[in-house]
Formats: sequence, C-alpha cells, structure tokens
Amino acid sequence: MITFLERTVARAAASYQADGRFLAALRIAYGAWIIFLPVDITWIAGLPDDFVNPRPGLFGFIHSVPPIELLVAISVVRFVLAVLLVIGIATIPVSLFLTLTIMAAAGLSYSFSKVDHFILFELVPVFLGLAGWGSRWSLDAVIRRRRGRTPAVTRGVPILLFAFTIGWGMLSAAAPKIAGGWLDPTRDATRGYLAKDIAADDKLGALGPWMLTFDNHLFWKALDYATIAAEGLLFFFVLTPLLFRCWLALLSCFHIAVFLTLGISFIDYTLVYAVFFAPAVMWVVRRASIGRAVEPSQELRA
Repeated sequence: MITFLERTVARAAASYQADGRFLAALRIAYGAWIIFLPVDITWIAGLPDDFVNPRPGLFGFIHSVPPIELLVAISVVRFVLAVLLVIGIATIPVSLFLTLTIMAAAGLSYSFSKVDHFILFELVPVFLGLAGWGSRWSLDAVIRRRRGRTPAVTRGVPILLFAFTIGWGMLSAAAPKIAGGWLDPTRDATRGYLAKDIAADDKLGALGPWMLTFDNHLFWKALDYATIAAEGLLFFFVLTPLLFRCWLALLSCFHIAVFLTLGISFIDYTLVYAVFFAPAVMWVVRRASIGRAVEPSQELRA
C-alpha cells in the first residue's frame, strides 16, 4: 500500500512539473501584476480605532490603526520585492518574503472586517519559487551559467503541494455551505444569497437581477449542488492530474458565473491556476515551433 501511494505521488509530481520557460513567464507576469496593479492598504490609516476587529490568529494583537508610515513601508517593500522577482535575483528568498509581505498587507486589511478570497494568490510565490520559476530568464540563471554550474531544474513536488493547498482551500469554502444547509432539498441557497445582495443594493454582476427572475426551484437547487461540487470535489482529484486540470477548468467557469451574477472578480486566480496547464501550453508551443521549422525545409525542397 505504501509503495503504491509513493508511486502515485511520484507520478502526480512528475505530471505537475512545469517547463522552466513557462514558470519564468509566470514569474515575470506575477511580479508585473504586483507592480502595476498593487492593492492599496493606505486607506486603513484613515479609520478610527473603534473599527479594529482582527481575526483570530497572527493579527489578533492589533488593537489600534497602524500608522501611515508602516502601511507605506509595507507597500514599498512589496514593490521592491516584485521588481526583484521580475529580474529573478535570489528568487527563492525573494519569493518567500514577497508572500509574507502580501499576506501581512492582507492581514492588516482583514483586521477591519475586510475579507476577500485571494489567499491562494498570495501563496503563489512561495510554491512556485520552490518549483523553480527562477531557473530560466533570470539573473540567477545568468550567474549560474557564468560560474559554470549546471542549470537549475524545475520541481513537481511544490506544485503538487500547491494543488493540495488549492483543493483544501476550496473544500474549506464548501464545508460551511454544507453545514449551513445548502444541501437541503427545500432551500434555494444561491437564490437567497443573490436576493440578499439585490435587496442591500450591493455590488452585483451584469446578469444578477436578470437571473433572479427565474422562478424554478429545480434550477436554483441544481446551482446549489453544482456550487458544492465545484468547490468540494477538487481536493479529491489532486493525485489524478488530468481530472484535477479538468476540474480546475470547470471551476474557472464557476468563477466567471460568480462574476457575472454577483460581481466578484477572480481574475487574480488566472495566475493561481495557470501553472497546472503548463504541460498543455508547452505542448502547443512545441507543436507550433515544429510547424515553423518544417515549412522552410519544405520550401527548400520545392
């Protein structure tokens, strides 16, 4: 049994292992995202201390509004680390500190009851840094080459662990829904959630009010079950990479539907899910490269 499990894990890790060029492109894209689309945290300085409501955990010690100087310092450090990430210097420690910095910024925001769904985006650098996204197109790679050292290799195990993390995160989103009665066949949970946002004049997607006009219990109950399945089953497919990728594609469609109805954008998750489709993308790139190489040779023969 242990041998079977070891082989299954090894096969999954090998399947998740990504091409160094793809990881490098993802590293540059992630760094550029942080540089050009930073999340502002300076708004925190304008709040009264009475608004402080930290979540249990690492930020439970916060009892007053952080000074603006600290918030600006975190923003500057985040920017500098993102620039270093794009350049690709000391990639692994820079990736680790970037994750910690982004999580610190998010943790401060959450201490004022502002909660979002992007912890997985914040964890990307630490997992993909260990996976080897500094192995190509980086200053680290140049230094290794000039010193005559063997090129750095990419690793599949960190991506496998990232897959487990994503699956667990989605499962933890499905569990409260199950506990809250979403599986109750007499309850339209999704419809109630949408109606609440409309009644509160909250931010909605373009299709939100139109969707609410559907007065069909089976339709809304099917959406409840589909939501639980989309979020809750991903974890169980981690060791079968093909199914995991298919479910991620399905989950991406679910995110699009959430945006269109509730106005909640998951565009950041493009950089979370992208690494799992690296083999398919690189297969297309290789096929296109072979096609370009064959055409000139055919012309020469003609």
